[in-house]
Amino acid sequence: MKVQESPPDEERLGLIEAVIGDGAALLGVDLEADSPQAIMQKVNEAVVDLVFERPTPVADDDNPDLVLGALWGAQMARQFQWYWADVVIDDEFNEFAMISPNREMIIFPFSFAAACIHKQCVCTILLAFNMLLENDRIGEIAPGAYENIMLMIHHIVPPYTLDSEG
Repeated sequence: MKVQESPPDEERLGLIEAVIGDGAALLGVDLEADSPQAIMQKVNEAVVDLVFERPTPVADDDNPDLVLGALWGAQMARQFQWYWADVVIDDEFNEFAMISPNREMIIFPFSFAAACIHKQCVCTILLAFNMLLENDRIGEIAPGAYENIMLMIHHIVPPYTLDSEG
């Protein structure tokens, strides 16, 4: 797998910071006073509420994948010193990502949040965060591997199924 990363431009980072602030206001969290884990709990709850079409402060017209993905990424930066980057994989896949300091792990918060919301996968956002809190890494991954850890993380007993009934 060929990975090219570049720092996002200042305009894009400014937009992300604005979305993070909007998301914090919607979820009623304080980005400085609340712990990253407490914020991640709210992010995870909002994603699952959207999956089940339950009331949530993050309405569909608020681009929930962007709002929740930005908040998720901000907590990865705050807790684990991950950083935002523009990433191109194999000259085909181009997306905004969060990358661990040694480049062993990578996540795509916006597309993963969208996939969860649209019932393409079970939400493992909080599980991944908590696993990293326990060990600061997922398994044995070499520096520079850019392993998409969200592909590796699964609940032993999923909290819900993806059947058409919800």
